[in-house]
Amino acid sequence: MSGGTNREHAYLIGLDIGTSAVKGVLMSVEGSIISREKSETAYQRMDDGGIQFDVRQLYRLTVDVIRRLADALPQGSSIAGLSIASASGNTVLVNERGEPMIPAFSWMDQRVNDEMNAVFGKLDADEVHDTVGWPLLDTFPLAHLAWLRCHEPKLLDASSVICMSTDYLHFRLTGNWSIDRSTATTFYLQDQKTAQWHSPYLQQLGIPESKLPPIRSTGDVIGHITSEAADETGLVQGTPVVLGSFDHPSAARGTGILDEGQLLISCGTSWVGFWPVKDRRQSVSLRMLTDPFLQPAGPWGAMFSLPAIATSIDDYIRKYIADGPDRYREFDRLAESVSAGAGGLLVNPSAEEIPGDLVQAGKAQIARALMEGTAFLLKAQIDKLEANGTRFAAATMVGGPSETFPWPQIVADVLGMDIRTVNGSCAGAAGAAMIAGIGAGLYSDERDALKQLSFPELVRKPDPGTAAIYQAQYRQFMNKYMNLGSDAK
Repeated sequence: MSGGTNREHAYLIGLDIGTSAVKGVLMSVEGSIISREKSETAYQRMDDGGIQFDVRQLYRLTVDVIRRLADALPQGSSIAGLSIASASGNTVLVNERGEPMIPAFSWMDQRVNDEMNAVFGKLDADEVHDTVGWPLLDTFPLAHLAWLRCHEPKLLDASSVICMSTDYLHFRLTGNWSIDRSTATTFYLQDQKTAQWHSPYLQQLGIPESKLPPIRSTGDVIGHITSEAADETGLVQGTPVVLGSFDHPSAARGTGILDEGQLLISCGTSWVGFWPVKDRRQSVSLRMLTDPFLQPAGPWGAMFSLPAIATSIDDYIRKYIADGPDRYREFDRLAESVSAGAGGLLVNPSAEEIPGDLVQAGKAQIARALMEGTAFLLKAQIDKLEANGTRFAAATMVGGPSETFPWPQIVADVLGMDIRTVNGSCAGAAGAAMIAGIGAGLYSDERDALKQLSFPELVRKPDPGTAAIYQAQYRQFMNKYMNLGSDAK
């Protein structure tokens, strides 16, 4: 293999480092997905609410996925570039030898209590949102670092680099430190409007800016595969590594969601709605998660989230449906076997309280009601946006559920709009491959890339009769569950 960019024989690798798995694609410059690879991740859950993981193991999973993708490269072809999209929000401390000092804090970590108040005093939530782009939360790096300042100050001070898990992966691959504006948003330490580290937060945490990776743009080449990384990945030394983005904006690129009025429904550990907005203030005023997306020349991105809802659904599936390795296949089969409305059963997957009538319900009813309840939660969020003047005529659905049945059709019927599926569970990785191509000079930007890429798609239209059933059931759902939705990731 060669690291050159002979277009006729050039391929791209895109990675999506998600919360539950490392996924990757080998993509031709025309958009054909030659190979998909995946490795499941693992977490350690602690009694104090902590959720952490070994970032060195994450690197091993990542290079294993890269190696399998590289092995699928056609004879005589080369990898023109590699890029990573990621869920991020995971905090890592690194020593002067480039080694992790502690397990990484996951973005799902719940150990923070009053530590943020102890470090920052009473933070103004609106000011934080306007500065960093995301609502004030206590489960992301700003909170993790406050916890470390209170409980492990010597460890924090002894660190050579303070970063997130994606930054560490980049360092292991290239020997260089850097972070893109999109991923840096989840750090909660960046002034999103200026793309600079926000010195007031750093000063209160007692962290010098020199310990943080330099902020650069999505599509910039961060460095090249080192000789050590070449041995580990099977890539040629010198292969370009390109800065990617947060996972949902990457999936938007990988499905052609670039303009206002388009909606992406990304179904992972969290289910996220993402759409481009020209005016950043609109997203912030609606208390949305805000991403730099195609800045500075293009739109910002706005996001709402049903946080960690896949984890809640999995808990339901294990408890009431099946607990084996094929439980999701059984979940889909059972849901398909029941007609719309699940016999009147209503389930809010995000609610802490389990409905009493669940005990008497059959497995198939529960499966169908879980899918319908998730779609109702999506509709509740979209209804709020429409009440504030945001309109969507259709949506694109990606993630694992988009590749199953009847999930996408239920979403189409509940939302009453066409649901398009493109690149399914590998949309984020396909978007990262697109970014790799931009960094390698194969495409001038995302719009040029989409002109050259041909992605197959499937459109599901709402069934009028089923949609009418869901309209009535949605009203019952809303009456039963009052506090719907969240701004969290």
